[in-house]
Amino acid sequence: MKIRIISRISAEGRRSFQVAQMQRLGLQYDFVDAVEASELSDAHCRQAAQTWPGPTLPQDIACFHSHRKSWEQVVADGAPCLILEDDAVLADTISVALAAIEEKHHDWRHVYDLEFTPEPHIIANKPTWSDEQGSVSASRIFRNRVGLAGYVIGPEAASRLLSETRRYRLIDSYLWQRHWLHGQMIEPAQVVQMRFFPDAPQEPAFVRGHEPRAFKPKTGLRNFRLQMGIELARGRSLLMAAGRSRRRQPRIDWARFARR
Repeated sequence: MKIRIISRISAEGRRSFQVAQMQRLGLQYDFVDAVEASELSDAHCRQAAQTWPGPTLPQDIACFHSHRKSWEQVVADGAPCLILEDDAVLADTISVALAAIEEKHHDWRHVYDLEFTPEPHIIANKPTWSDEQGSVSASRIFRNRVGLAGYVIGPEAASRLLSETRRYRLIDSYLWQRHWLHGQMIEPAQVVQMRFFPDAPQEPAFVRGHEPRAFKPKTGLRNFRLQMGIELARGRSLLMAAGRSRRRQPRIDWARFARR
């Protein structure tokens, strides 16, 4: 399976870390040059902010464009791909998990979330599948608000997402709430961002700092309509999850991760 790592050209430290990590794990990969937030004009950011409720930051928009850039390459490849962000740390069992996904992937709507985040997800009680050794499983995700640091997506799903994201969306929240997309949580999780390690500085995980370039919809009515659309999608997911899921963190084996 191809691996593509989204990374800013200027992020030399992170690129060096990923080169060393991939060599240690024996993985082949390609970098996807991320869109730089500093390259986005205020006019572009202001226009993007009209299609998503709440404050929109330039780095959000840059992330959006960078993932779309990766999806275009997945469509061109015509095969499933692991997409990583450049602060992703991989478990030493990642090859086993990718092999299981390749073997079990038969539904184009399945997009596989390999990432641990401390934000609890709503995950099905019973797995969709497990590998023969019982070492890796995939379970339906009914709600996941954050995280695109490590996921596997096929060309059909990537193509549909490209058609649905011609206008800006907060990409991680938007992707996992598509009604047609059957997100699958891979467990134990195989990817974790550096900031979520137990010994990382204890800061609020999903609280944004002050950002001078924050853009909002022009009117409160527009913001309300956009927010209602999101809440309806979330409500649909919760109805589907009723009686067959629970809210919890993804399982993870921290002993499988190294940051050297």
